[in-house]
Amino acid sequence: MKSPKRVEVDGIDFDPITQEAVVEQVRQRLHTSRGRQPKKSFYITKPYVEFFERAREDDKVSQAISEADLVVADSIAVQWASAWLREPKPSVGRFIWSLTVGLRQQEWLSQVIPERGEGASATHEILLAAAQHGWRVGILGGPRDTAATKAGLSERYPLLQLVEVWSGYFEPSKVASVTDKVKKANIDVLFVALGFPKQELFMHDHVGSGLAHVMLGEGGTFDYDEMGGPIRRAPMWLRRSGLEWLWRLVLQPGRIGRQLAIPRFMWRIFMTSRR
Repeated sequence: MKSPKRVEVDGIDFDPITQEAVVEQVRQRLHTSRGRQPKKSFYITKPYVEFFERAREDDKVSQAISEADLVVADSIAVQWASAWLREPKPSVGRFIWSLTVGLRQQEWLSQVIPERGEGASATHEILLAAAQHGWRVGILGGPRDTAATKAGLSERYPLLQLVEVWSGYFEPSKVASVTDKVKKANIDVLFVALGFPKQELFMHDHVGSGLAHVMLGEGGTFDYDEMGGPIRRAPMWLRRSGLEWLWRLVLQPGRIGRQLAIPRFMWRIFMTSRR
């Protein structure tokens, strides 16, 4: 099953796809290739707002994103941008409406990208499918306390075949050693949680290394307490309103520099639409 034609947003092409369809593509990939040593991994990246500026500055990062098998929007801002860029009359008044009303109107918000791959929620769906189908799962990266990640996931997903969690805190000289361990573990699904852009570059560089049938870029997913990490996740009402980023900022004020990418991105999208 192929995704509909990709949608370009500020230089990055996204697959306009639901999370259910993402899980189905992973399932189909494993249905046809599981049990054999993977020659080429199927890899998924989930760009959020911070990706855009770096992708414009670094051709390697841009290539790592564009050559992924699936590029899933992991941000309500990206979903908003895809809808806004279809506005027939992008006036200032309509821009304000889109930010105050449109963001809460699912029919308007989802007209181009039907659903965003909402961080840990999207990962939860993959982990549930892995537990259901018996996929062998590995994690590369995440918090330093890999034992806590193992314990947290084993408690939440008791049927999950979590083979190993490898620390992502390794020197460049140790990459070959780490990848050798991952390859020998015979993984079906490898969550690469090294942070952007290291994880995207890692997946792109090792897509043909036989590390796993499927690789997914995860960012800070495993930092959340529900995944065994130290950070409490936002209440459901904040997640549904697309303000989980604000919750994370309150808990980690040091992220303010990164979060400023959001208003810059939205203003850039608005100015692009006015040309």
